[in-house]
Amino acid sequence: ALQFVGGPYRAGGNDPRTGVDCSGFVRYVMQHGAGISMNRSSGSQATQGHAVNSSQMQPGDLLFYSGGSGINHVAMYIKISKWNYRNPVKIVSMF
Repeated sequence: ALQFVGGPYRAGGNDPRTGVDCSGFVRYVMQHGAGISMNRSSGSQATQGHAVNSSQMQPGDLLFYSGGSGINHVAMYIKISKWNYRNPVKIVSMF
């Protein structure tokens, strides 16, 4: 995942070399790094895996954020930046 941080943004993008959005990034890293198939949108990704709380989080877990009308952002917990810059509405482990 770290090799792609800072790469180009592209709404709906699926490859971090040419551009991805948040859910495309998570989908790519989970598939190519862990062999886990993910849905494409952050809202549908939030239905996968099993919920954990922040005290149980492990690197690779997914944090989902809402803009008020449902989940609109996903991030991967990797311990290099503040994870609660927004209050996550759900934390999911895929492992």
